Amino acid sequence: MKRPKLSVCMIVKNEERHIARCLESVQHIADEIIVVDMGSSDRTEDICKSFHAQVYHHIWEQNFSQARNISLQHAKGEWILILDADEELDPETGSLFPSLLTDSLPSLGCVKIVNYTGKQWVENEAFEQRQIRLIRNQRNITFTGSIGERPEGEEASSTFSLPCTIHHYGYLEQEAQQKHQRNISLLNAALLISSAEPSLICQKAAEYDRGNEPDKAFRLAMDCINECKRKKQIPPPASYYVKYKLLIEAERYEEAEQDIHEALGHYPDYCTLHYYKGIIMYQLKKIREAITAFEACLQTDNEHHLYVQVKGAADFRSSCWLGVCHAELRQHMTAVLYLQKALKANPKCARAQELLSELTKDQAAHA
Repeated sequence: MKRPKLSVCMIVKNEERHIARCLESVQHIADEIIVVDMGSSDRTEDICKSFHAQVYHHIWEQNFSQARNISLQHAKGEWILILDADEELDPETGSLFPSLLTDSLPSLGCVKIVNYTGKQWVENEAFEQRQIRLIRNQRNITFTGSIGERPEGEEASSTFSLPCTIHHYGYLEQEAQQKHQRNISLLNAALLISSAEPSLICQKAAEYDRGNEPDKAFRLAMDCINECKRKKQIPPPASYYVKYKLLIEAERYEEAEQDIHEALGHYPDYCTLHYYKGIIMYQLKKIREAITAFEACLQTDNEHHLYVQVKGAADFRSSCWLGVCHAELRQHMTAVLYLQKALKANPKCARAQELLSELTKDQAAHA
């Protein structure tokens, strides 16, 4: 049976530092690569052509959806994979793409995006989210929104999930500042039109958080939550993600405890909220409540596409914290089991390594 053809569609501008890594990650699965260049003045176009990409030129008009839709118009494959230049398709899971595409699937496919932050991607505090990146090539599906663009159309309601991962390096410190200013400008323009749109306020809060402006980020997240409550609406999950992340970073644990239960009442399947609750309870010396929260985290589905998740919260991070909690209660055998579980999921988890070493030394000394 003939497999459907896959087009990779990208919009770029001055991406010579990243574009080769991105294109190399998809060249073995793409039937064609479409690049819409929004005015590069560096070697971006030459690099794209060296990978046999089709390069088209359009003027950047401060609107991501418009640019995305232009790229879709050039695609001839039955399916379209959306990528950015500062991203890379995971080599292991990405190789599955061609075998997964069938005519019986819904029109939109979600994949896991792992966003690396910090100074270097190998020393990261990453977060992840499932996003729609695969689109059946139908002209009635288009992107809307100047930033945080999303597909719309009569076929855009049904989605499926792919076991594939995209690595995103654009939030690393050395890359982020210029994009941060651009995104804030686009969000401000969008908020002039839709001043009370919760998703835009959340995006702006997250952007300030990534831009290392926690006070502005926290104020916007709270504005979003309070406005939704005033309208008797459920606040978007991203507003809670930003709120509790910043409260924990500021060590404002008592304040965080006040309504974490309410947030989980709205989103009981939100893995990272359980994780944050566990940290809050541990810091308030409520160890058994922390254990309950971390256990819930391990039992919660981590694949919901509406949720931003702390990378590792569903496995090694919660397992490590459970080891810490049980060690605190002097339940050393249980602590060792959880620490071993954490290291199985992530052998580089330093805290699990250190505590496990301490506990096993103690056990040997008392043997």
